[in-house]
Amino acid sequence: MVRREKIFILTILCMIAFAGRASAQTNSSPYSAFGLGTLESNGIGPLKGMGGTGIALPSDKSINFLNPASYSGLDSLLSIFELGIFGRYTRYSTLHENQSLVNANLKYIVMGFRISRWLATSFGFTPYSSIGYHINTQAPVEGTNLEYKKTFSGEGGVNQVYLGFSVRPFKNLSLGANALYLFGDVTHSETSDVFSYAYRDVTYVSNVNFNYGLNYHFSIKKFEYYAGVIYNPSKKLVTKNETTINIGGLVEDLKGHTYRYGIPSNIGVGIGVRKDFFSAGIDFEREGWSGISFNNPHVSTRNSNRYSIGVEFPSLGPRKGTMKMFFYRIGAEYRESYLLIDDHPIDYRAITLGAGIPLKGALSTINVALELGQNGTLNGGLFRETFCTLHLDMALRDLWFMKKKYL
Repeated sequence: MVRREKIFILTILCMIAFAGRASAQTNSSPYSAFGLGTLESNGIGPLKGMGGTGIALPSDKSINFLNPASYSGLDSLLSIFELGIFGRYTRYSTLHENQSLVNANLKYIVMGFRISRWLATSFGFTPYSSIGYHINTQAPVEGTNLEYKKTFSGEGGVNQVYLGFSVRPFKNLSLGANALYLFGDVTHSETSDVFSYAYRDVTYVSNVNFNYGLNYHFSIKKFEYYAGVIYNPSKKLVTKNETTINIGGLVEDLKGHTYRYGIPSNIGVGIGVRKDFFSAGIDFEREGWSGISFNNPHVSTRNSNRYSIGVEFPSLGPRKGTMKMFFYRIGAEYRESYLLIDDHPIDYRAITLGAGIPLKGALSTINVALELGQNGTLNGGLFRETFCTLHLDMALRDLWFMKKKYL
């Protein structure tokens, strides 16, 4: 009981600390200057090593936030606490020059356990989107041939705290839902050291939303087959804007702007198969961004699709089937961007390699995933991001509900 209370207290403290860092960056990309920024993947833990694939897979070794119906896969005796961090190296390329950047941060905190034979729950803190860019430009001094340095920067994004439940009304069917509180800020700034001014525009966003999931599985001979469906309805965000300008140390509040931000509808389907310790899956998702405008003549939107595939297999030899068994993962992901800049798509593509490493003398695992990919294009005078991201996930599993027997 003492150990259980310690884990619960640790979870709450970590979530409070993470909430306090809600505006910390998980992304650095000039493409995040538009809308709510760069959208984050919901695939966490082992799913990162499988290209983010997992709509149809249950939450057994890890929490599967992609589909709330997956929580029914949690073991009746085990609780799972997960903490994820990442480090990313990005190289930005144009037709004429290159630049690189390294960033790292804490990314998510989640927890899940089974309440009863037919009911399971999960809750946690994860990012929805992230904004992070810093652009230096040269602007002309009016009436002269001179130029001065002007810097545009942005930070913030949308975070989500969720509480989810999954029920199993029938043996092979699970239904689930997440209640999410979305909050954050969209911050854009303009500064110049020459003229000693700083312009800052901050829009705070928030609202409550729900998403839903279904999972069905069946067996044929020694194979387990899974099918999953997810649905996230669209939602308008409540906004509050604050705009200030600082000239030579004198700060003035300007009249706030009116921005309209929203979460698009999303539907996804996935299929998966398992045999012994082998797993594989394929996912497809579609988001309804078409028709959303950013009041920029160079930017338009479209409905975006996401495709992914992933495989997980165990280590061979005497460790197979034991608590010392390693898991290896490989996957690929392709995401069509909802943004079109001068009719050029900003698509994302990546391959992933991962491993699940058991901790000695414990039920816990460290999941490592390496993601190699590209985002953007060199067409139309734009730039391409080539990145290498290391994801680390610590999945702590504990026997909460096992009754002790004394002889």
